[in-house]
Amino acid sequence: MRRLLYSAIFIGFIFNGCDDNSHLTESWKSSRSRLSVPESAIFDKSQNLIFVSNVNGKSNPWKNNHGFISKLNMGGEVLERKWIDNLKAPKGLAVGDGHLFIADLDRVVDVNASTGKIIQIFKAPKGINRLNDITYDDKRSIIFVSDSRTKEIYQVSRDGNFSIFYEREKSPLAEQNGLLVDEDLLIMQGEIGKLKYINIDTKSLSTISDSLDIPIDGITKYRDIGYIVSNWDGGVYFVSVKGEVINLLEDSFKTADIFYSEELNLLLIPDFSHSIRAYRVEGLAKPTQEGETP
Repeated sequence: MRRLLYSAIFIGFIFNGCDDNSHLTESWKSSRSRLSVPESAIFDKSQNLIFVSNVNGKSNPWKNNHGFISKLNMGGEVLERKWIDNLKAPKGLAVGDGHLFIADLDRVVDVNASTGKIIQIFKAPKGINRLNDITYDDKRSIIFVSDSRTKEIYQVSRDGNFSIFYEREKSPLAEQNGLLVDEDLLIMQGEIGKLKYINIDTKSLSTISDSLDIPIDGITKYRDIGYIVSNWDGGVYFVSVKGEVINLLEDSFKTADIFYSEELNLLLIPDFSHSIRAYRVEGLAKPTQEGETP
C-alpha cells in the first residue's frame, strides 16, 4: 500500500538520481493511418492493444468535433481508425474491469473494452463541460475525472452519480488536468508548478514536488521510482519520489496525455496532430536500499 511514495520514507529507499544523459529515445511512430488530433493513449495489457482518443479538431477542442477512438497494435499500426465513433471531443482514457472509460466534454462514456460497444453514458451536471483526464480506481470501483474549466476533480460511481472529490484550490495558479490512481493515492496537480497527491480514503493532501514550472497534461507512473508528466505545449519530465525533476524531452512538439507501459517498456505520447510516438526511457536510476551498492 502506498509503496511508491512512502518507501522512500519508511523503508529507507534512496533515489540515486539519473545519469547525465537521461532522455527519451524514439522507438516507433504510428503511421499507417493518420490519426486526427490524438489527445490520450493507453495500453490495455489484457488484450495487448493501444487505445487512442481523437479530438478530431485542433482549432477548438472544447466543442463537438465528432471525435472517435482508434485501436492500435503494440507496434503502433492502426488496426481500426474509427473503432468507436459517435463521440464529441474525447480526451482522457482509463481501462479497468473490462471497461474503457472516456472523458468526453460533458459526459463519461463507458465502453466494453473488448467489443467497443457503448454500455452507458454518464452525463455530468450542468456547468461541467470540459472534462479532461480520467482515471479508474478498481479497488473502490470509482471513476475520477478532472474538469479544465472548474479546476475540480469529480468522482463518478459506476451508476453514473457525479460528486465533487476535490474542489478548486484557492490559488491564482489553480489548475487541474492529469490524474492517476496509484493504490490508495490520487496523483494530480492542483496548481501550476506542483505535483501532489490526495489519500483517497482520508482526503489528506501532500506535495510531491513544487519544482515543476508547467501546467501538467498527463501523469503516468514510472516503475517504482516516480512519475512521468507532460506539458501540452511540449516537454516531458520525470518526478522522483523525493520530488526531483528531470527534463526528459524538450518541447519539440505538443505532448498530450501520456502513458507508460511496463509490459511494452515504452512511453506513449500523443502529439495532438496525427500520430502516437513511442519512446524508450533511458538513464533513470532505480531506488536501492540503504547499505546496498547502486
